[in-house]
Order: sequence, then C-alpha cells, then structure tokens
Amino acid sequence: MGVRSKLRTSHLVIVGGILALFLAAGWFDQPRPVVAFLEQKGLDLRFRLRGERPPTGQVVVAGIETRGIEAYGRWPWPRSVFAQLLVRLKDYGAQTVVFDLLFPEPEENRTRPVLESLQQSFVQLGLKNQDFPNQIFHDEMDQLLAESDNDALFSEALAWSGNGILGTAFEGIRDDRDFSASRSLVPTKKTRLLEPVPDLKNAARGLGFVNIFPDSDGTIRRVRLVNKDHLCLALAGAAHYLDTVVRAGDGRVVLTPRLPSADPDLPDQGILVPDAARSERRLATDGHGNVRLNFYGLDPGFDRVSIADIIDGAISPDRLAGKVVIVGAMATGIGDIWPTPLTSEIPGVFIQATLLDNILENRLLQTLPHMRWVKTGSILVLVLLPLGFMMLFTPMASLAAGVVLMGTYAAGVQYLFQTRDLVWPLMLPLGAGLTTVAALLITNFAAEIRQHRWVKTSFSRYLSPAVIDILIRHPDQLTLGGEEKELTVLMADIRNFTTLSESLSPSGLIELLNRYLGTLTDVILENGGTLDKYMGDAIMAFFGAPLDDTRHPQKACLTAIRMFERLEQLQAEWERQGVPILSLGMGLSTGQMVVGNLGSRRRFDYSVIGDNVNLASRLEGLCKIYGVKIIIPEQTRMHLDGAFVCRELDRVRVKGRQAPVTIYELIGQKKMGDPVFTWISHFENGLACYRNQDFGTAIRHFEDVLGAKPKDRPARLFITRCRTLIQTPETCSPLLETDEWDGVWTFTEK
Repeated sequence: MGVRSKLRTSHLVIVGGILALFLAAGWFDQPRPVVAFLEQKGLDLRFRLRGERPPTGQVVVAGIETRGIEAYGRWPWPRSVFAQLLVRLKDYGAQTVVFDLLFPEPEENRTRPVLESLQQSFVQLGLKNQDFPNQIFHDEMDQLLAESDNDALFSEALAWSGNGILGTAFEGIRDDRDFSASRSLVPTKKTRLLEPVPDLKNAARGLGFVNIFPDSDGTIRRVRLVNKDHLCLALAGAAHYLDTVVRAGDGRVVLTPRLPSADPDLPDQGILVPDAARSERRLATDGHGNVRLNFYGLDPGFDRVSIADIIDGAISPDRLAGKVVIVGAMATGIGDIWPTPLTSEIPGVFIQATLLDNILENRLLQTLPHMRWVKTGSILVLVLLPLGFMMLFTPMASLAAGVVLMGTYAAGVQYLFQTRDLVWPLMLPLGAGLTTVAALLITNFAAEIRQHRWVKTSFSRYLSPAVIDILIRHPDQLTLGGEEKELTVLMADIRNFTTLSESLSPSGLIELLNRYLGTLTDVILENGGTLDKYMGDAIMAFFGAPLDDTRHPQKACLTAIRMFERLEQLQAEWERQGVPILSLGMGLSTGQMVVGNLGSRRRFDYSVIGDNVNLASRLEGLCKIYGVKIIIPEQTRMHLDGAFVCRELDRVRVKGRQAPVTIYELIGQKKMGDPVFTWISHFENGLACYRNQDFGTAIRHFEDVLGAKPKDRPARLFITRCRTLIQTPETCSPLLETDEWDGVWTFTEK
C-alpha cells in the first residue's frame, strides 16, 4: 500500500472516530454536562458580541428601593401601601400591575385589638346608643376598624382596579430538574403551592409562580412558563395585558385572543375566538415548556420608577399609561439577586420584566424543532468538508480553508442570533470541526516526518536527538573542530562484568547488555543529556552541549540518580529470571572541556575530550574502592545549591593528575520531610579527626557511622586506614606522597 493510500485510510479512520464521538454527544435531548456547559458559554459570548438592544417600552419596573424605604419604613411595608399604589396606577392608566412579591400570610394588625377593646369597654359601660354623640363615636370607631385592616384595603383595591396579578411560589422545588421533562408539563414530584391569603387571591385578576432556576453554572438563561395548570408570573401578566388565554400541552405554550365572557361574575374566563389560529401567539419553548430569555444588555433598559413617587403623584402620566407595571424589590438585601450572561448581579424583578417584555414583543430566543438533526447536519458539514480540503490541497492550504470554514460558521451563527434571535448550535459542531482540522493536520505532518525518519534513525544510533535536530537545521555544522566550554560528563561502568559474563551464554549476555544500555541511555536522553559513546559495558554521556544549559551539573546528578532507580527496576525483573545482580559505578566531573565533531571526514562523533573527562573516568573507578554508587568532585557539588544530599568522602590524587580533588558521594535528591542523616555528621567528624591525625577519635566516629549504617564501606575503609596509620605509618608514606601530612590519599592506578 502506497503512502497516499495509507494516509487516506488514516484520514477516514480519524474522521469516522470524530464523527462517532461528536454525533453521540449531540444526539441526546439533554446534553452531557460538558457539552451543556460549553454551549451555555457560547450563548453568553453571543450576547456580549451582540451588544445592547432596547426593550419595547411597554414594561415599567416599580421598585422597592431607597426612596420608598425612607417614606414607608423598613421592609416589609404595610399592605395599605400597595392598596394606595394600585389606586394611583389605575388613575395613571396602567393596564396591568404585576407583583413580583408573595403574600402568603395575613398581615399582623396591631391597631385592631386596641380599637376593639376600647369599643367593647364602651358597650360594657352601657354607653352605646345612649345619645347622639356616643353614636357618632361608635360610627367613627367602626370606620377606624375598617381602615386598620390592610389586607382588606389591599383586596378591595385589587378588586376595584381589576388589573392586579399576584405571585405564588412552589415549595419543595430545588431546581428546574424537579419540574418534569415530560411533554405533559406535569411535575413528577409532589410540591406545595404557596398562594396569597384567600381574600387577596380571590380579588386578584390572576396568579403566577415566581420560581426561576439557574443553569448548572449558576446563571439564569431559561424560565419555565407552565407547571401543571399554573402559569409563571410574567406569562400571567402578559396574558392579562394582551387579553389572551393560555393553552399549554405537548411541550407548547400558545396565547390565544379571547372574547369577554357573558357572565360578569366570571371576569377571569374567556371564550376562544373560533378563528384564533391566525392571531394566536406561539411562544418559542424548548419542547418542555422552558423558554430562553433574550436579554437586552448590561443595563436591562427598563423604565424604573419609585413606588413612593407613584403614590405621591410625582410621575408623568405618559410613563405609566397603557403599560405593564411590575412591582418588585430593587434595594439590596430585600429581593433575590441573579447572574445573567451579561452581568454578575441583577435583581430578580428584572428577570421577570425581561421575560414579560420578551413575550409582549414575541422575541424570545428561538430554537429549531428537531434540534438533534440540526446538530447532526452541522457536525457532518464541519467534519466532512475539512476532509475534502485535506485530500485536495496541501496541508497549509487545507489549514487555511478549514480556518475560513470555521470562522464562516461562527459568523453565521452570530448573524442568526443577532437578526433572527435564533440559537443555532455552536460549540459542539465547531469543536468537531476544529478537532477534525487539527487531527488531519497532525496526521499529514506525521506522514511527512515518517518519510525522513530513516535519516534520524541512522544518526540516533550515535547522536542525541538534540544534535540530530541541529544537524538537520544546520548541516554546515558537520565539520571537524570544536569549542571549549564548561560541561558535566558522566561515566558509568558495570563492576562485576567478568562474573556476569561467565554466568550467561553469549546470546544471553548480549541481550542483557542491550537491555541495560538501552534503558540507561533512555534516562540520559530523557534528562537532556548527550550520549557520547558506549565502551563495552561502559557508558559515556555529557550535559550542557550542543544546547547551552547552565543547569548541566544538576541535570547530570539527577540523571545518575534516575539511572540507578531504573536499574533497580531491571534488576527486580532479572532476579526473577535468575540473572546475577549488576553492580554499577558512576563518576561525574564538571569543568572546561572541548566539545565538537571529532574524527575524520568519513567518520566522526560528537564527543568531548579534556582533563575533566579523564577525571570522571578516574572517579568512576574509585566507586569500587569506596563501595559507593556515585562519586562527584567539589567542582560539581558546588553547583548543586543544596538540592542533593552529598557526603564528603576524601581528598585524593588520581593517576595522571597532580592537584588533589575533594570527592563526594552523591546519595540522592533532597526532599521535603527527609530525615536528617545523623550518620553523615558522624562521618564528617571522623574525617576531620582523620585529617588532624587524631586517628583514635576518628575511628570512634567511623564506628558511630557503622552503628547507624552497618554496611557502610567508606567508614570501614577509614577505620582500616586509621588503624594502619597508627600501627605502621611508614607503610603508608608512598601513598601519601608528601613529607608533611595533608590528609590527601594518592592512587597510583586507574
């Protein structure tokens, strides 16, 4: 199969997987939480891009705010205030008054018991009806009793005005999910309706529930219009204002004009117009009785008036005549506060006002029927077209075409929202399209990379990926020569290789070595090192070139630790197979060295040379003598900034180098909560005594180390050395190579 055929097959498999994933996500009527969240945020973005738009002007908000609180006192106010408000609004010519308030309990009347007690006292004294002045007194008392009943005053005002809509509330409903999702619009859970007191309920022109529930992210975007045979408050107000009846069923809500009833005692009834279908108003529900609010902007835009100003007659009549007045709380701490797609806080009365105005204007956000098919079609278009682009054009041209396609789709969705109030699916189809473009581009670029893989495969046997990348970008660097720079070199060698080779067959030995070398090489490359070469069972690597890295000592030390961790994992596996345990020693060295392409024009390696490279090799050899895993010199340790746990081992002269070197055991990384290694302090004290030629005290300190760490080889070595120096100091003079004691131990062999 050719490359292009394989590529097309890969494209089809990828597109098929994307289609299956996104079509499944978009098929459900109730989208998955992640999909719903993304679509909600997409809708919020459309509102912000659309900007401000004015409401109809038919809705006025009469607010409970600072001016009213100053006039009538703290909330709650006497219901006589609302009685006065209704009378004034009727005088102003308001057509409908909607109360976004609840009156579930009778108002407490503190005046009435006093008046009734006074009147009863006069009766008991036998003063009633004795003369004309007493009769006048009792008539006045009856009048005061009547005026003290605020519920009665409010109910009389409601009955007189004939345009008041009061609020109700369903108790026991936590969120919109407690409303049924069935087409019958009937809730599955039993709930209790909190209604106004009977006198107010009977006098009101209509009732409507005030419950509104946010989406999963806490934002108000939808409102339920109908629950059982109850209307929401805004719908009840709109029905009265438009003089319509509401029909609900099969997930639809329709406002139909009505003719006045012939029975004046049934003011809330109506007769359906026989040919009403032509003038009925269908509300854009989602199929379950919910509607999406069409918000007007950061400022709701409604005319706001103070209740106190209305009662005082300080409002121009044309602001209220023929309008719907919705009464609710605007002062902080009284009413409910909700976030919307355009603002983080808005009083709930403005949510009701927005819904009411949307209904009057018939500009609720629209959703298409059979939305799952709309989403399916959009996903198919945005997935299949990029596939066609990829098969026809180059990858970059396909990318450009895909970006234009996605941008055109997003712009079209925004255009429909701004001009038609239509909520077309955005995030899911767009996500499917973008995922397709990205996946196809990655597949194409991967195919191009595979065509050149043989080059990298050949070089990767000798060079690190970083060097290969540089050589691919800058082939002119394939010349002899180098540069001197500070680097850190790492040498690693197997300690018991001879014993290991004798216990394994040649094929088994080669297999083990390949596994060992491959695993440790992976660790080097993972940590930014450059593999220099393999020398039998030994590995040489360096850090800080070809890419400059000031943290090369830290990376080299971390690599050494990680190599032992990975080797322990291998040894656990080999132990189960009966393979002898490998003993590994590592030496590191930091300093100036020459790095570059070394060799002939026919064959060269990217390698390092220099005295510090030799030092790393010598330190690796000392691991066996001191019985430790990793040895580093002072030049390396001084770059570690306390990030690693080290133990000073000795000051030595290695073969081929006259200057003494202080060497350290690299124990591990320093981590939070690590215990304090007290035995290290004992070893350091012993080392100080040793250098002061206090060999007896030094032995005691080294024995303290063995008490905490019985198998510590360096402590045993110094105990032996100290005893030898005490008993026969002349035998050690060749090793000390100095007439004056300086504590430096000289090694004459590699």
